[in-house]
Amino acid sequence: MSAGLHVVHLYDGHEQVYEGRGSVPGVVWNLARETAAGGHDVTVLERRWDGLDRFATHEGVAFERLDLRTGADEPWTRVPYEQVTSPVGLARLVVDRTNFARRAHRRLRGRSFDVLHVHLPFAAGVLLTVAPGLRNQTVYTAHLGELRLDALTDDQRGEESSGSERDVENGSGLETPAVLSVASPDVYLANRAAHATVLNEDIADGFAERGVARDSLSVLPNGVDVERFTNVSREAIERVRESYDLGDGPTLLFVGTVMPRKGVLDLVRAAGRLTDGEIGDESTGDGRAGDDGTGFDLVVAGEDELDGEYAAEVLETARNAGVADALSMPGFVPAADLPALYAAADVFVMPSLEEGFGMTVVEALAAGTPVVGTRVGAIDEIVDDGVHGAVVDPNDPAGLAAALERVLTTVANSDDVIVESQKRAQQYSWQSVGRQCEAVYRRVADE
Repeated sequence: MSAGLHVVHLYDGHEQVYEGRGSVPGVVWNLARETAAGGHDVTVLERRWDGLDRFATHEGVAFERLDLRTGADEPWTRVPYEQVTSPVGLARLVVDRTNFARRAHRRLRGRSFDVLHVHLPFAAGVLLTVAPGLRNQTVYTAHLGELRLDALTDDQRGEESSGSERDVENGSGLETPAVLSVASPDVYLANRAAHATVLNEDIADGFAERGVARDSLSVLPNGVDVERFTNVSREAIERVRESYDLGDGPTLLFVGTVMPRKGVLDLVRAAGRLTDGEIGDESTGDGRAGDDGTGFDLVVAGEDELDGEYAAEVLETARNAGVADALSMPGFVPAADLPALYAAADVFVMPSLEEGFGMTVVEALAAGTPVVGTRVGAIDEIVDDGVHGAVVDPNDPAGLAAALERVLTTVANSDDVIVESQKRAQQYSWQSVGRQCEAVYRRVADE
């Protein structure tokens, strides 16, 4: 048996790692937990949020928390992709993350460890600049989703199909400050870490084109607690159907932060194209009309207060598209409801304009629910068109609508699709991803 490693995770994000909200802290926690379960010594170094102990241990993972005078004491109070939209916010972010790096360096200095795993480019970029001796031990995971750092191709930055004033002005809401496009913190950090992991091959190619050595890059997908989303009880599904007021017609589900890069406006416009007739099983003619007359329920679930202007635009677009009565926006979904909500849906929709991986896609597949997603990030690597659902181009509401109708009338609720979807989800279990991550750690520790 190989000797155990000592791995330190550094996380300077806007949420706590253990029992926190959001995809990135979830990745940090699950990688830490899987590594600890493999017999390794694992420490998470994070901000000390209000109410948290300075030191703690959870499932074999040690937590050390930094008391900082900058930044926020409450999670989600200062979010990077909001802060960087103004010079003052960007300056505050830089000051806070520099302070975090300074305190982390003091904590790490003189400590023996094999791997330093960093997850966001701000504090870690400062740390590896002032402490170059740490570079040979550092693994950087570029999540590319907390803040879009010029990760899109030119065609993905185009206007949404409606050409609304806000879309044109903000490039579909996907623009970042010019300084971050010219000097990407992600590329800067990847060039200084011993190894970097990214979520899909396209991102790896993009990093290589911008000067990062290709042999220092690995594709490491996000993982999912697959067992949590499989075999959901009928009682749980019925409870969620009642709680979320789902009718007798098909349910179209989106789960994610309601923000421009998630393409929610395209989903609403696509739904508007489905209202011309009933949606049902073509082979049986069993059309199912929803209680509101549209023929379906459209659930847009997730944090909808980070970009209030965009959330309001989603509602206005739904009114214009004739699907306002079908649309519900319940906000952040409690963890206890999420598996049953996936299972209750007839199709899960991920209409993203940009995506690093697409964790919710795997969660939906684990629940046996077919997926209609866009060809961005790793979505088309996860979903085989015609097997697990359908994949379409981004910025194409008409194509999205056609794919939704095809899936709803041919594969939704098919036993074969349920089996194949859950089989595909198993490839992204945390156990599998944890083993891949450990191999990266071994490579860095042995070099």
